[in-house]
Amino acid sequence: MSSSNALSLRTRLITALMLVILVVTGIATLWAFQRAQLEAKEAQDGLLTRVSQIMDSPGAGFAQGEPSDAADESSLTVEILGAADGGHWLDANLSEGLQTVETSRGEQRVYVRTLADGQKLAVAQATAVRQDAVNETLISTLAPILISAPLMMVLVWLVVSWALRPVDKLRKELAAREDGSLDPLPEHRMPAEIAGFIQALEEHHSRAATVLEEQQRFAAEAAHELRTPIAAVSFQAEHLVAARNEQERSERGSALTSGLERLRGLCEQLLIMGQPENRPDTAVPLGDIAKSVAQNLMVLPESEDAEVSWDLDGCESESLPEIAGRIVIQNLVHNAIRYARDAGPIEICAQRLKDTLVIQVQDHGPGIKEPSKAVAAFHREAGQHIPGSGLGLAITNQTVARLGGKLELLSRSDGQSGTCAVITLPR
Repeated sequence: MSSSNALSLRTRLITALMLVILVVTGIATLWAFQRAQLEAKEAQDGLLTRVSQIMDSPGAGFAQGEPSDAADESSLTVEILGAADGGHWLDANLSEGLQTVETSRGEQRVYVRTLADGQKLAVAQATAVRQDAVNETLISTLAPILISAPLMMVLVWLVVSWALRPVDKLRKELAAREDGSLDPLPEHRMPAEIAGFIQALEEHHSRAATVLEEQQRFAAEAAHELRTPIAAVSFQAEHLVAARNEQERSERGSALTSGLERLRGLCEQLLIMGQPENRPDTAVPLGDIAKSVAQNLMVLPESEDAEVSWDLDGCESESLPEIAGRIVIQNLVHNAIRYARDAGPIEICAQRLKDTLVIQVQDHGPGIKEPSKAVAAFHREAGQHIPGSGLGLAITNQTVARLGGKLELLSRSDGQSGTCAVITLPR
C-alpha cells in the first residue's frame, strides 16, 4: 500500500498524542478558569470582610461613628451608612452581609456590618476593580497551561521520531537490499516491540523462499521433461511429411498420434501439479468417484487384459472432494494397470476405521524399490521399460497431503510380488 493511502505509524502516534494533549489541556484550562475565578472572588469578598473587622476593632478611628470614604490601595470605600454628614453615596438601608448593588459610581460589591453602637459600617469595592483582579489571577493561572501545550506537542513529535528511529533504519536497510533478497534482519538492532512481527515476517519470507525455490526447480525439471517429447513429436511430424506412400504415411501418422497423446498427458499432469491448493472442490460419494474412474480407465487400450475388482465395503456413501478424490484413485489404479496389467488381479478396497477412511490399491506388478523417492516429481526407477513422466505418484502424494491424509507405498502383505498403495484420510 502506498504512503498516500495510509497514515504512517509516526503520524498516527503524533496525531493521537497531540489530540490527547489538546483534550487534557482544554479540560485543565476550563477547570482552572472556573476554580481561579471562584477563588479570586472569594478572596475579594474575604478582603471586604477583613477590612470591616479591622475598622470595627478598638482604635481604628470608627469606634465613635465618624464616617470616612477614603480609598485604599485596593480601591475600597469605607463609610458609616446614614451618617449625618454629606458625601456618602451608599444606600442607608442596605442589609447586613455581602451584596452587589448599583450606585451612582457604578456597580459595587458591598459588605455591611453592624457596629457595637448600632451603626452600620459598609466596605465597598467597584466590581470593575474586582474583575481586573480576577483577570490577573486567571492570566497567571492559565498562561503556564496554555504555553506548555504547544511545547508538549513539539516534545511529543521529537520523542516519537526518536523512538521510531530503529524502525526507520530497518526500513532503509530493506529498501537498500538487492531485488529478491530474503536474508533475515539483524536481531540485535530490532526493537523488542516489533520483534514478534519481524519474526512472523521472517517465517513468511522463509516459506516464500522455499515455495519459490520449489517452483523454480519444478519449472526447470518440467522444461527438461518437455524437451524430449516435443523434439520427438517434431521429428515424427517431419518424418510424416517425408512419407513416400500411403502405408508409410499411415504408420508415421500413428506414431505421431501416440507421441502427441503422450505429450498431452504430460502437459495435463504438469497443469495438475501447478494448480492452487485452495481451488473449489465439491464433495461427492466415494461410490460415484469409483464409477467415474472405472469408466475412464475401461476405454484405455492397456485395460483390455487387466482384471480390476472393487470392494468398497459399505464406504460408497463416504464423501470426498470430487476432483481430488478422482485424481488420487485414478492415478493409483492407472499405475497398477500399466505396470501389472495381466500379471494378476488389481484389487481396490476401502474401509472405515474409527475416524479415518483407508483406501488400498494392490497389484501384482514389479513393485517399488524406493518408495520414498517414488513420490518425487519426475522420478523414474532404473530399469523401467514402460514409458511415463514420473509425475503420477508425485501428483497423488501432493493431492493426498492437501486433503490432510497420508500415502504409503508398501509391499504386498502376502509376500507376492507387487505394490500395495495405502491412502489414509481423516474423517
